[in-house]
Amino acid sequence: MLGHPFPVNEKFTSCYNYDEYQKRIFLCVFPCLMKRLEPRQLLVLAALGRNSSIHSAARDLSLTQSAVSKALAEIEAQMAATLFTRSRQGIEPTALGKLVLRRVGHLLDVLDPGAGHHEKQAPVLKIGYISDLHGMALGNAFVRWRQSQSLKLRLLDLEFEQVLPLLLQADLDAVLLDEPMNDEWTGQLRISSRVVPVLRTHHPLLKAGKSLSPKDVQALDWILPTLAVSWHRAFQDWTAKVGMEAPARIWKIPAGHGLSTVVAQSDAVACLPAAQASFMQQAGVVRPIELAGDSGIDVPAFLLPGPHVRGEPALHQTLVQFAQFLGSREAAYGE
Repeated sequence: MLGHPFPVNEKFTSCYNYDEYQKRIFLCVFPCLMKRLEPRQLLVLAALGRNSSIHSAARDLSLTQSAVSKALAEIEAQMAATLFTRSRQGIEPTALGKLVLRRVGHLLDVLDPGAGHHEKQAPVLKIGYISDLHGMALGNAFVRWRQSQSLKLRLLDLEFEQVLPLLLQADLDAVLLDEPMNDEWTGQLRISSRVVPVLRTHHPLLKAGKSLSPKDVQALDWILPTLAVSWHRAFQDWTAKVGMEAPARIWKIPAGHGLSTVVAQSDAVACLPAAQASFMQQAGVVRPIELAGDSGIDVPAFLLPGPHVRGEPALHQTLVQFAQFLGSREAAYGE
């Protein structure tokens, strides 16, 4: 069973946006709302803040205009506030939007002021990804990277059929895959990635104070971050390992689409990327669950560089360094 189990009340959202009293409430809960934003959502907001239209923001992110529009709509629904006004002339941040953008700038260290402000030596990495889960990992790595490095990054959500032509034409520098490419393609990096099942901190099962059994959680709704075949294979192996039958009800909510907000408000078990689960645990929102002594699911990714990367030393070295932020376990690139 797939879908979104928590529909947005559009009428309530509309009233919330324009009622002055509710705006004051927004300011009271603002820090909490900002913590719920996913890294990829922060990148979208940053691009919207430095561009005058959704079209130019989409071009800045190398995404489609509809993808950016959809992402903004999800963010505004998640925060229950209108952050930008739209017109034929473009977009303009509202008072609340300006407040959010200032906070986004702080979270990303500095807002990217544009290509002209980057050092000439700083390369532009164009990295593609196939699954939502690994797109989330890229977003997390980019946020950490921005705190110490000068780098322009383009994230491209791709279909598998697009990958090889783009790599061979040097229109794409690397792609993050769920499974390794054939042995003929050299230089692939194995990226360590782990997904952790969590429950909200005040879940009834956790209040009982007893250890959870596979049977306890098997009957709950489960929220998965992707429908990729490799992920489901890893998930099935994990359920067999901990002695749990397949969950009766499974929902799919992409890792970068307000998943953390849903987790905090539902009684479902959610499978979150390890970094996101750790952040939410530190914030007191969720608790990881251990079944049969196993606390997570290994779902490695594989970073596949284009053939042209080796011929460009600066780009080559930057990709090696960025792979470390993603969790590469390889001692050297291409070894």
